[in-house]
Amino acid sequence: MKKIIALFAVIILVYSVYYDINVGTLPTVSYASSSNPKNQDAAPPEDAGKKYEEVQVSSGQTVLTVVEKLHNGPIPVPIDQVIQDFSKLNKGIKPEAIQSGKTYKFPVYPQ
Repeated sequence: MKKIIALFAVIILVYSVYYDINVGTLPTVSYASSSNPKNQDAAPPEDAGKKYEEVQVSSGQTVLTVVEKLHNGPIPVPIDQVIQDFSKLNKGIKPEAIQSGKTYKFPVYPQ
C-alpha cells in the first residue's frame, strides 16, 4: 500500500513539474499580451510631440526616480519606453551613465 501511495505521489510530482515547465502557473503571457495595446496607445502622443523637462540630477537619483517625481507617482508607460525616450532626448546617453550635478532632459508623459 505504501508503494502505491509513493507511486501516485511521484506521478503527481512529475506531472506538476511538467505542467509548470510547459504551461506555467503564472499568467505572464496573458499580461504581456494585454499590456501591448497600452504600449500602442501611448506611442502616438509621444511621437506627435515629445514633452520633456530639464532637471539637474543630484546624488543618488536615477532616471526612474526623477521621472516618477515628475509624475508625482507611478510612470504611465513601460520602463523600457522611459529608457528609450531618455536616450533619444539626451543624444544617446544611457540612463546608467548619468552624473550628479549635470542637467538632463527627462520625458514627461500624459496621464
